[in-house]
Amino acid sequence: MKLEERLDARQIVMEAGMSARPEFYSGRGAIACDLNDKILEKVYQIIQRKHGEEPAKQFAQMVADVPKLSATDFLLTLYRLEGCNWKWDKGLLGREKGVYIDGPTEETKMAVGFATIAGALFGDSSRDETGYIKREFLRRHKINIPETEQRSSYSY
Repeated sequence: MKLEERLDARQIVMEAGMSARPEFYSGRGAIACDLNDKILEKVYQIIQRKHGEEPAKQFAQMVADVPKLSATDFLLTLYRLEGCNWKWDKGLLGREKGVYIDGPTEETKMAVGFATIAGALFGDSSRDETGYIKREFLRRHKINIPETEQRSSYSY
C-alpha cells in the first residue's frame, strides 16, 4: 500500500463524520449522538481499506476494551492506537474520563474548559450509553460483549 493512499486517524474520523478534535466533545459523556455503531463501523471499514485487516481487528478490540466510550476518550485512544502502529494494548487506555482541554490559543482552551465545566454541572458528563454505542459493532465483529454491557442499552 502506497503511503499517499493511507489516511491518518484524524482524516479517518473526519471521513466517518466526526470532529477530529477530542476537546469538541469534552465533558459530554458517552452519548450516541456523538458516537454510535454507524460511526464505529465507518471507522473500521476505512481502517481496513487504508491500513489492512489486522489494524482493523486491533481497532475493534480497542472499542471493546474502552470502558466508557465517550467521543473524547474514543478519539484520544484511537490516536494512541495509531501512534503504536495499530497494535492494541490495554495500556493505551487513558485516564481522561471524557475530559480534554486543548486549543490553538489560551482563549480557546479557556472556552473549552468553561464548556466542559458547564457540561459537568448540568449532567451531560454522567451520561453513559456505552453499551448501546458499541453493542452491535462488537456483535458484527464477533467480539464478546462484557456482561455489564449486555444487560442494558443505557447505564445512566
